[in-house]
Amino acid sequence: MLLLSAMAFTQANASPVRLADKCNLEVRDDDELTKPLQPTYLDNVITTSSWGSNWFIEAKGGASAFIGTPVGCGDLFDRVMPVLQIGVGKWFTPAVGGRIGYQGLKFKNADLRTMDYQFIHADFMYNLTHNLQCNDEGLSKVDVIPFVGVGMIRNSSSTAGYFLADGQQIGNHPFAFSYGIELRYLLCDRLHLVGEVSGMTTLKNFDCVGTSSRFGDHMLNVSVGLSYTIGKKGWKKVVDARPYINQCNYLLDRNAVLSNYAKEMKKQHHEATTADKNDYSGLNSLRFRMSQQGDTASEMADTLETASRITVGVPVYFYFQLNTAKLVDDSQLANLDEIARIAKEQHLTVHISGAADSATGTNDRNRALSIERAKYIGHQLMNRGVPKENLKATSLGGISQFSPKEANRFCVVLVQ
Repeated sequence: MLLLSAMAFTQANASPVRLADKCNLEVRDDDELTKPLQPTYLDNVITTSSWGSNWFIEAKGGASAFIGTPVGCGDLFDRVMPVLQIGVGKWFTPAVGGRIGYQGLKFKNADLRTMDYQFIHADFMYNLTHNLQCNDEGLSKVDVIPFVGVGMIRNSSSTAGYFLADGQQIGNHPFAFSYGIELRYLLCDRLHLVGEVSGMTTLKNFDCVGTSSRFGDHMLNVSVGLSYTIGKKGWKKVVDARPYINQCNYLLDRNAVLSNYAKEMKKQHHEATTADKNDYSGLNSLRFRMSQQGDTASEMADTLETASRITVGVPVYFYFQLNTAKLVDDSQLANLDEIARIAKEQHLTVHISGAADSATGTNDRNRALSIERAKYIGHQLMNRGVPKENLKATSLGGISQFSPKEANRFCVVLVQ
């Protein structure tokens, strides 16, 4: 509806039209014009996550297999051992996150000797499916998250502080890389089911077998567990401001047009009330001059007096505000002073007819409103000394005789 109104308004401005025509392009009530819009959101745009939001902790358990250089004896299944993985991390955006992870328990080296180890690493994570099947909080149902990281791994089964390789002392906590892919499934609110396939690569002498400090020892892991979100969760979408800007501009334009139209109508009312004001000074001056002359003049004055008792002046109009018995301009009351004066001096009858605008309101309301307006004028005349028995009031109800429609909200007074 708003779009059609804006199109109509634009077409009206494309060619010169009268102010009244602009106002009649489309009439809508205030409730519809000010009705709030339903918010829409920009695609793939969110507000920046605060420091306290979208943190998570996760715990997983599974199996791992160590593959060293040299390979040693036994196959892959001979090397399978349980593994524990714990992580704490944060999502900075729906796609980008980071975590600090711990991995440990035991592994079998190239000689199938069981050893203890601990691996602490920092990972960079990227959610490939962050914008698929998102709920109202911007969280996707299924996440596919590859990651890479670096850390330190320690073989705690050896002599504390060093290994012997090629007859030289070397450290037993070498540098290591972590990598893999994590799958998450949103179970409810803050809880995810997670599964991970990952790997670790470190120096060849990590398992105390080998004579080179180059990278060559690896560990493969498969694990399943749970992840829980702490702090604020989800993402706040950014509202698209364009519909609100368009509505605001449209309403401002409509307001400017209607304001100009109201000023034009007020000016017309002022001119009409000024033109309708009866000036009886000429009549009084003529009667005064005739009273200073002879018999002939006196006879003419008597004739004029008789004529003035039949009808005096022209109909006088009083205009009212919409749906009220209140005058548009209180300066119109000056006409009542003149009408009351001449009516009292000449003992004339004052006829009052009230009317309402048929384009606004029901028939019953317009009839009641026209009566209220006639009573208002009648009370004003009685306050100015006109006897009640000299007043005759009628109701015209709702009419559409004059254009614009505001001109039908009046009382007309005729002195006879």
